[in-house]
Amino acid sequence: MIRSDLKERECPLARTMGEIGDGWMLLTLWSTLNGVTRFELMQERMGVARNILSDRLRRLVELGLLVRRPISSGSRRCEYVPTDRARELQEPLVALRAWGERHCATTHPVE
Repeated sequence: MIRSDLKERECPLARTMGEIGDGWMLLTLWSTLNGVTRFELMQERMGVARNILSDRLRRLVELGLLVRRPISSGSRRCEYVPTDRARELQEPLVALRAWGERHCATTHPVE
């Protein structure tokens, strides 16, 4: 869940988390940055409920991180394409992913 109270903080990291700090927002953005731009495929790969994905896509479009456009002329089906603003987040997301590979095992040993 996005904490809108963070958007007003002095700290740039807090403001960033207030905008895009929700896990589904980051995973949706990650998917589009890696070429998965269609709703059905995103939903299938991420395992997210339709209403949640729809909401996150809408919010990412409102934030100027994604552009919603028809797949072809006259089509009702759309794809979500990352903007330049979104592409600036690719490097930090790659770093987070690498950190997760090193420190977040899929099964945690009992200590």
